[in-house]
Amino acid sequence: MKVLKIPGIIIGSFIGVFALVFFLYPYINEDHFNELIGASEAGDSAAITESYLSGSSVVSEEELELMQQEIVSLQAANNELLDTIDSLEQVNEDLQLEIREWENMEDFMPVAETPNEPVQRGATAYMSDEEFSERVKSLLNLDEDELSPIVREMDDGQLIRLYYSGGNIQREKLLRSLEPARAARVMNEVML
Repeated sequence: MKVLKIPGIIIGSFIGVFALVFFLYPYINEDHFNELIGASEAGDSAAITESYLSGSSVVSEEELELMQQEIVSLQAANNELLDTIDSLEQVNEDLQLEIREWENMEDFMPVAETPNEPVQRGATAYMSDEEFSERVKSLLNLDEDELSPIVREMDDGQLIRLYYSGGNIQREKLLRSLEPARAARVMNEVML
């Protein structure tokens, strides 16, 4: 018997609430109820359906206008973001092209066969200043007579870098080991 009591209470409560809403609806929403009654007396079922649907609308005209304005502003923001994406894609393509160019340049750079072996040609152009200074210390410690034939084979760019990496005494030794015309060219470049 207890088992039947619980479903009976639930069903009875549901029917009671349904009957209460049915009888109180004309008082809760009088305007809508009057439209429905007027349309049913006239026998216009399309008007009843339209009245019911318009009465159930949740969005007011003001809210609809606000939503339309929000849609327009979101579309403008979306267009700006699309423009930004396009410009970033262009920048990305430019950078990818530049990377490929640098990779092609690396193909022409001399490479050491072993990690400890210095690159034979153009090594000074690709080393950091600290590495360069460490490697040329022994060169700048040579006597002028020993240094002279070595620096004759170097180009002016290498000599200028060598000049900057040495101390005052080593700079003087480097300039003394050069021919006067070439020493003047190096000094002109250094002074610029």
